[in-house]
Amino acid sequence: MMGLAVFSLSLSAFVTSTAAWFNVSRFLEVQNLSVSLVEHSIEIGMRDSDGNIVWGDNVTNDEQAYLDPVSSMFQDNSNYSNTSFPTLSSQYNYESGHEVTSIATSGFVSLECYLRCAVPTFVYLDTQTSVTANSYLNSIKSMQLGVSESELNKVQDALRVAFYSEDGYYVYEPNVSSPSHTKLGGLLDVAFFDGYYDYDRTTKQELLYGEYNSDATLFYDEAADTDTPHPETNDLGLGFKGSTKAGVKHLDIAKSESLGNLHIKEETTYTLADLGLGNQEICYLEPGIIKRLIVTFYLEGWDKDCVSTLRESAFDAHIAFRGYQMPRD
Repeated sequence: MMGLAVFSLSLSAFVTSTAAWFNVSRFLEVQNLSVSLVEHSIEIGMRDSDGNIVWGDNVTNDEQAYLDPVSSMFQDNSNYSNTSFPTLSSQYNYESGHEVTSIATSGFVSLECYLRCAVPTFVYLDTQTSVTANSYLNSIKSMQLGVSESELNKVQDALRVAFYSEDGYYVYEPNVSSPSHTKLGGLLDVAFFDGYYDYDRTTKQELLYGEYNSDATLFYDEAADTDTPHPETNDLGLGFKGSTKAGVKHLDIAKSESLGNLHIKEETTYTLADLGLGNQEICYLEPGIIKRLIVTFYLEGWDKDCVSTLRESAFDAHIAFRGYQMPRD
């Protein structure tokens, strides 16, 4: 048994937008991203400007980057090639429609790493791994801006860390004991954040955003003469909560699921224990063979904790790997 690698980073957020996840820019500013080894029998490297892999016991990425909310909806990262990167979906805005969005080209941070070892080794997440809100910085921001510190600390629940190699694609969901199965679809108030769920201006029916089966039958309530509040959404963040506007037919998602065969796609994630020793490995190292591993940090936009207050947040992440030396059957 041996420790393999440690990812350490600190990220700070700056005020750059007032929108929610589906229409934002420059959410969290990312700096000081580094990877270091604690086990010298394994080497880690990144490519230099000439395309050569530079090996050692640590790698760094000093480029400034920003985290914008994105989503895993509509994306299939099961097909791997040596030049490919995992894909994510970009945010919604009202003009872009309510279904498929374009592939995100920014708003997340990916490290292209290479690993090699002289002995056969399974790679797992170590129990030292943590992704947590930076309570100290968030407490300062809370006092400066009059925003609840607890709201700022929710950044640790909206974050995801994805691992992508020829051995598979696995998304780590921090700070949960079991996967949340976040639904990658639902009602949204994207249009001008006017307090109403968005609706089709022609049919006067509310819009269902996200990824779901096209053969579903959607059921709507009869339109009311007055606005219809939905108090069950009051505790949700901007964009997720809303009322049905007078004269608009409210989409009954529960009825559509039970009677109309509606299936909204659920996010597939793994907990720390799921990716821990003896469970699902991140990847496998064959003796002397270089393994390409892409580590991606992003905010899942459909997570109910991914709301506009997070643009003020700060968090710390420490991703640690543990290797188990054993030949593959």
